[in-house]
Amino acid sequence: EKERKVVLEEISKDINTPAQKVYENLNEMMYTHHPYKRKVIGSADVISTIRREEILDYFNTYYTPSNITTLVIGDVDTQAVIKKVSESFDTNYKKSVNKCYRKEHPLCSQKRKTEYTDTKTGYMMIGFRGARIADNDTYALDVLGQILGGSKTSRFYRNIKEQKGLVYSISASNGSFKDDGVFYISANFNPLNIEKVEKSVFEEISNIQKYGITDEELDIAKKIIEQDTYYSRESTSNIAKELGYIVTLTGNTDFYTNYLNNIKNVTANQVQKAALKYLGENKCAISMIMPAGMKTAEQPKTEVHTAKKVSENNGIEKYIIDNKAVLLMNKHNNNDIIAISIYAKGGEFMEKKIGEGTLTAATILKGTQKYSAQELSALMDENGIKISPVCGEDTFVIKVQTTTSALDLTLDILDELINRATFDEYELEKQRTEIIGKIKQKRDVPLNIALENFKTLIFKDSVYSHTNKIIEKYLPSLMRSDVLNYYKNIFDSKNIVVSVNGNTDSDKMTEVFGKILHDKKLPEFKYSNYKITKLTSPEKSAVKIQDAQTAWLLLGWQTSGIDNRKDFVTLKILNTILGGGMSSRLFRNLREQDGLAYQLGTLYTPKKLGGSFAVYIGTNPNTLNYSKDKIKQEIELLKKEFVSDTELADAKSRLKGGFIIALETNSEKASSIGNFEALGFGYDFMPEYIKMIDEVSASDIINVANKYFRDIYVESVVY
Repeated sequence: EKERKVVLEEISKDINTPAQKVYENLNEMMYTHHPYKRKVIGSADVISTIRREEILDYFNTYYTPSNITTLVIGDVDTQAVIKKVSESFDTNYKKSVNKCYRKEHPLCSQKRKTEYTDTKTGYMMIGFRGARIADNDTYALDVLGQILGGSKTSRFYRNIKEQKGLVYSISASNGSFKDDGVFYISANFNPLNIEKVEKSVFEEISNIQKYGITDEELDIAKKIIEQDTYYSRESTSNIAKELGYIVTLTGNTDFYTNYLNNIKNVTANQVQKAALKYLGENKCAISMIMPAGMKTAEQPKTEVHTAKKVSENNGIEKYIIDNKAVLLMNKHNNNDIIAISIYAKGGEFMEKKIGEGTLTAATILKGTQKYSAQELSALMDENGIKISPVCGEDTFVIKVQTTTSALDLTLDILDELINRATFDEYELEKQRTEIIGKIKQKRDVPLNIALENFKTLIFKDSVYSHTNKIIEKYLPSLMRSDVLNYYKNIFDSKNIVVSVNGNTDSDKMTEVFGKILHDKKLPEFKYSNYKITKLTSPEKSAVKIQDAQTAWLLLGWQTSGIDNRKDFVTLKILNTILGGGMSSRLFRNLREQDGLAYQLGTLYTPKKLGGSFAVYIGTNPNTLNYSKDKIKQEIELLKKEFVSDTELADAKSRLKGGFIIALETNSEKASSIGNFEALGFGYDFMPEYIKMIDEVSASDIINVANKYFRDIYVESVVY
């Protein structure tokens, strides 16, 4: 009965999520009788009436060893694992369940459903009957999805988003399942553009059906699919997920093993034939959610750069380049992937006007003196290069993922981005519009509204309160000169940490980043020169949404910054105990015991000068006050009662395990050690972090809880 209530709450929550609703409406049109038509979570009428006996019957039928695929991926003793699995699944053999379902008929005429609700932007999903995972056409459809809407070089992105400016986002992808497949097209847009968006989508499809694709498009698509597959298979957890899905659906590993070869063998003619066979205006279902109211640069002089090695720890070397930039090198030859993270200290603190960093990050890839925006996108897609600029409160970060074969090109692009980005007026305006559109889109999810209001209040009138609400207010007034001023100042070599992880050497990186980064002759950035607002009295925000099925509540407190390492680590453990996963107190006591919510947890957000700790819950509006009281009770228990040795040990184990797993890929390692160094922990903080976790006591938990969880807090409600 407790879980019945929780699942019903989750079903209600989805009603207020446009992206979920537009998909569900599409699915209902795509299928008439196959179980694929059903929502995985179920419908409210079924969940309300289903009996315990029916659930037991289902469980006993399907959850049997002979019906289960178990995967263990990693550095393990195979025979020991087989023995362990055999012992764990030592039950009487039952024949595996292999049900056959009647094949759905092709779509011979267009189906359409438009739903009007309280959104600010338009959502559209188009679905075409596709191919099963075992069908040969699935490879041609994968390539077609990539060419139509899989990247920034795709036809949808170039022609509909960039050239015509009709959408905030648009994509195409092929989904292949056991019994069927669906080719999806998704778009988010200004509602006024709806007719033009739909017309443009079908024009692009028609062009491929009539004229086919170019050899260049085919090669780029194959290269992107290959690189994305390569990157996804770097992580053991991703390998387990992919293999588990494939083996469960097909009965063997052939699809996994042969996938890239089959992609390489796809021809341009096969892609055109797939477009003709599966796509078309009369072969689709269209689902829409709409707002209710509508019922050559000068070459630098050649210079040899040097760097001084200052320390080494656990294979990571720290250098100071002659331009005063810090270079962290973690050299290895485990694979051909190279990750680079560039951290510029200052982030939003360096802004003269709010939003400068955000707009800089959004536009920096939209053209340089050497490369146009389209050329940059094409080069990156063709060579599997991923570059992601982000402006945060404490740092401006550029994260890079590339390969050894594309490293030189990647470094050339970085030089252009850091020194010769053009920030064209047209591109700036497009990105400004897109940012505002995405902000509005995020508000279509009520939880995001609660989060936005909370973050705006917790450090009110300081950099840490520059949420979407604040950025949206100031963004329209920003000039190109403001962005250029921020851009010229943020990449000051003496304020930059470069973290490199992969098969390259320090001499090459010294030379490259010695050339790319320059001393701007500005004062060194120091966080100590800045202050943040202290919360002196309770703050509250309440937003009412019409016909809301779920109420969202956030309660949050200010904490110290990360320089207080003892409190930082203790709060990490406290976060795990209170709201970190299914064994946390909130999950056990509010969800399991009282059935108050499907979604709840804690958010500890540590920053350089200050942090915040929040508890959030999505619940029925009628139980909102009760939920708030229960949360406060849990907080008071942490302030008064020692956590048990078992609970503390479990939290430490989960925190350490999650931290280690998060460092699985080159990109994550480069990012973590760069962030540690930039924020003052030191690149070698990881071993100390693990040690500090182990040293936290039950007394530390009580002391920190009493120190921060006082009556001065922020309450944010959306109901």
